Amino acid sequence: MTDEDEERLARDDGHRYEAPESDETRVNKEWVYAVLGVLVLVLLVLIATGTVQIFPGG
Repeated sequence: MTDEDEERLARDDGHRYEAPESDETRVNKEWVYAVLGVLVLVLLVLIATGTVQIFPGG
């Protein structure tokens, strides 16, 4: 690359431009977030029904 290309790719904060992530990476992240969301919902339901106690005893 020439110096002009290097300057064009540099951002104002001094960091270089990062290429967009691939479709495969994006889809994998979507699945991970979906699984985490379902896990949180299940945990919330278990807490709401009293199956999982946050403050046991009493």
